[in-house]
Amino acid sequence: MLGISLKNTYYALHDLGLVRSKYDYCRRFLGRGPTYLKDYDREGRDVARVPSKTVTTLRTRLCAIAERVPAVTAAEIMSVVQEIDRACQVADLLCRGR
Repeated sequence: MLGISLKNTYYALHDLGLVRSKYDYCRRFLGRGPTYLKDYDREGRDVARVPSKTVTTLRTRLCAIAERVPAVTAAEIMSVVQEIDRACQVADLLCRGR
């Protein structure tokens, strides 16, 4: 997953009402410091690869939430998880080409 995808995931979760702020996203969903997402706003960092530990934490937490919410909301969350999986595949392909 690249930095741009991490930011897009934040916006998707914010639109779903699952996160209140970037601080909330970084702490609760990524297990990182409160300004972690801001690091990807720096020039050139939007195409930097996100550590797999961070992606795994995000994906695991989303799947856990999806198990405890109504089916309609769970489907929306799982759609975000699928988008994360696709973003990881794209990042893998791009990194192989370097």
